[in-house]
Amino acid sequence: MRASKGGDRSMKCAACGNEMVEKRGEIDLRINTKLYLVRNVCYEECPSCGERVLSPRESQALYEKIKHGEFVEEIFKIPVLEGTC
Repeated sequence: MRASKGGDRSMKCAACGNEMVEKRGEIDLRINTKLYLVRNVCYEECPSCGERVLSPRESQALYEKIKHGEFVEEIFKIPVLEGTC
């Protein structure tokens, strides 16, 4: 997940160059060793490669919530796979 450059409504995907689409939903953020699930968040997504980007404002707001412990902890069952090498 990357932070987008603010204000540009015709943002291009940094990974593949295609047009990004505004969306709202759930994303996961991995910060240091923790995984956070963020619900009901606005982001931009590339329909071609799936790259997701938060606005700088949204990104900063989320980091502030994490910094101040403004989150709940829930337990999820997540499928875990082993690699083949």
